[in-house]
Amino acid sequence: MKPHHRIFLILLLAGWGTLADLRAAPTYRLAADNRIQAQALVAKIMAENPELLTAGMHCVPPGGRAQTIVASTLNVIGKPSDPPDVEVGQHGETIISPNPKVPKLGIMLPLHDRAGNLIGALALAFRFPAGADPVACFAKATAIRDQVARQIASLDALFAPAP
Repeated sequence: MKPHHRIFLILLLAGWGTLADLRAAPTYRLAADNRIQAQALVAKIMAENPELLTAGMHCVPPGGRAQTIVASTLNVIGKPSDPPDVEVGQHGETIISPNPKVPKLGIMLPLHDRAGNLIGALALAFRFPAGADPVACFAKATAIRDQVARQIASLDALFAPAP
């Protein structure tokens, strides 16, 4: 057996699977390079709300077929949205996810434009120390989302170049 075949066989037997499984993890675009209106709104959300750890928007980009992260404080621009995030963006559900390890409280809300059309989801992660009130965080998240909606003319407008 040739040496390179032997290595492949060892990797296959060790649980690595096929060569397709050996591909690098997907890479996503950097938030700093995302120069669209949606990213500018996320930056504004963060600047005006110091109690937030992260923020992001999930939408189906114009001409796209699937909901992705279109703006974020994290470097995950273009990452496909997880199924629960898609549910929020398509059906208007809200998800509240406490994470006592960090501690933070994630809130994913339906995102609307100023006309009230459902256009995606807004993800907000709040600092959430022991004893914090999740209802107060939810109220704040709703207020942030509503304030952002008033600034969104349409889904397409989110993808316009930012100044």
